[in-house]
Amino acid sequence: MSQLILQSIVLGILQGGLYALMAIGLSLVFGVLRVVNFAHGEFAMLGSYGAYFAVSQMGLPAPVAIVAAALAGGLAGLVTNSFVLGPIYSSRIERKGEYTIVATFVLSQLLIAAATVLFSTTYRKLPGLWNTNLNFLNTIFVSGNRIAAFAMAMALVALVFWIVYRTNLGRAWRALTQNQLGAAVVGIDVKRYATYAFVVSGALAGVAAALLAPLMFIFPSSGVVTLAKAFIVVIIGGMGSIGGSLVAGLLLGIIETMGTIWGASGYTDAYGFALMIAVLLWRPQGLFGQKERMV
Repeated sequence: MSQLILQSIVLGILQGGLYALMAIGLSLVFGVLRVVNFAHGEFAMLGSYGAYFAVSQMGLPAPVAIVAAALAGGLAGLVTNSFVLGPIYSSRIERKGEYTIVATFVLSQLLIAAATVLFSTTYRKLPGLWNTNLNFLNTIFVSGNRIAAFAMAMALVALVFWIVYRTNLGRAWRALTQNQLGAAVVGIDVKRYATYAFVVSGALAGVAAALLAPLMFIFPSSGVVTLAKAFIVVIIGGMGSIGGSLVAGLLLGIIETMGTIWGASGYTDAYGFALMIAVLLWRPQGLFGQKERMV
């Protein structure tokens, strides 16, 4: 019994690390701009295709193809912020929140349709990063692909934390998070640093999807599931909280894995939604979110 619990916790943590990486980009964009990006899942989808074609067409090894995933996702973020969300940086849009929701949702549907036309609905899979099975003390059995993906995800999460809390770029992001108007008054270029946030967000989404690709399939609408997981993590952790996304991602991975092993495997997604509802009933702003002050 204890062995099965330990096995499920380890597998949950390894899966949750990828959820956290996926959600941190979404949380970063919301924290900096208060923008809910419904095309975030499609950034991930494009990243996974970028990695796949880098391997299948260019012959690159899977670890190197992760760079192609980051480039594809980052490019999608750059184009989205520059052309789709450009009007929110001017006075032409009064209800910017509503505009971003509609614009990014429409963009997500267009990207799914375009990917279906270009890549067809064929299910594809990326080669593994470390094709081996590991046995720790005859107690925990883990795929090498999961360990490699988790290690890379945590390295990128650590890099994001370093950027946010130790660089001028991160200071500008935190200033925009606290007060966008005040940051603009002291000379911070809102559009410029928002573009950086979108590029990083898209790159992280692309890498996360590419790390998941050896464990799952790549297809045009794969980003829909990815987006749902990312939203659950962000809501549980607290909108705009990067640390909250990390904790919530690990927690979601553990809950889903334990629910699958101890409950019904067909309700894996339901466990995450149930956890989200429970957290919202107890703490509406999320585990690490802050209440908005009304004036």
